Amino acid sequence: MKKENKFLDYIKIILVEVVAFFLFLFFLKVESIWTVIVAILLVALIYFLSKIYKEKFQALLEPFSKYQNFATGVLFILLVLYPIISPLMIVHSTYWTLILIQTGIYIMIALGLNFQLGSTGMMNLATAAFYGIGAYTAGLLALKLGWSALITIPLAGLAAAFAGLLLVIPIYKTKGHYLALVTLAFGFMLVLAADNIEIIGGPQGLKNIPPVNIFGYSFLTNIGGLHFYTNYYYLVLALLGITILVFARLFNSWVGLTSAYIRDDELAAKGCGINTNFRKLIVFVVGNFFMGVAGALYAHMIGFISPPNFQFAQSLLIVAIVIIGGMDNILGVIIASILLVVFPEKLRVVTEYRIFLYGILLVVTLILRPRGILPFGPRKYDSSILKFARKGGS
Repeated sequence: MKKENKFLDYIKIILVEVVAFFLFLFFLKVESIWTVIVAILLVALIYFLSKIYKEKFQALLEPFSKYQNFATGVLFILLVLYPIISPLMIVHSTYWTLILIQTGIYIMIALGLNFQLGSTGMMNLATAAFYGIGAYTAGLLALKLGWSALITIPLAGLAAAFAGLLLVIPIYKTKGHYLALVTLAFGFMLVLAADNIEIIGGPQGLKNIPPVNIFGYSFLTNIGGLHFYTNYYYLVLALLGITILVFARLFNSWVGLTSAYIRDDELAAKGCGINTNFRKLIVFVVGNFFMGVAGALYAHMIGFISPPNFQFAQSLLIVAIVIIGGMDNILGVIIASILLVVFPEKLRVVTEYRIFLYGILLVVTLILRPRGILPFGPRKYDSSILKFARKGGS
């Protein structure tokens, strides 16, 4: 009986994800603004029905929480198949592949900020700057030294992580909105520096950054009948998968648990023997590392970067993704990234009303879900966790 129920749950997961996948493809395909509006109304209807028929919706979603690994595996397979299936349904499939690559890059950055802000309560308003450090590091190493992306991408992450160490004293001495102001100023300083230092391109930026080339295989090569962007799609998908696994592991480790403890009550965490300064430094450096990796991917894919690519507006978008998705929730960040990156592209058909409709969407989302789309509940602690946490870095 248990095997039959498990099999039925697997079938339910596959059906729900496949239907959602093809509905998403259909959403990308349509050009009419009315279809987009209908899609929004449909999502709103599903939300209200979930409130009315709460038990039925919980029964539908229960297999996803029970068999998370299987559900994730099915989703990954569908994402792998996207570049192959999308040309059969979508006229401008190459354009949407590029948008999904950009979405994956934003998810990587947002997951880094989520670890800092959502898990630890450290507001970082310089995410675009650390993203830019990664992009400029990869661009300069590739242009000046001719190094391969296999070297420039991890070094870009390390450069962004090292840059975060420059803020070690503010991290130790400030918190809350004071730390936010420090990171804000740091972000503006880096953008101004990039705009005025000629050796790194100045206001003209860096041009002709080499594409990714792995063991002689250039990512400018078309795959069969598919555009070369498909190479970057799979690269970003692979690195995004690694990023999610790393943050999921950290989330459920002593690092994630003590980080949440610091966020909820830093004084109490200190009283339990947790070295809060060391913990916050780890969180800040790790988050910045993945922002730098994302920047390197962007630089190699686009081939051109300049200071306007890393303005404060980009940092605000990343903060919005984390808050709207639900702080301290990886899945919420992924959903919000898709919502805030893919959806605005559909509003290009009504350019004059685009920002207005985008604003309405954000306001309604925050009214209906003030704690985010998928807020994570409070964690539970026991003596073994705190004992292990003290060993980890007190």
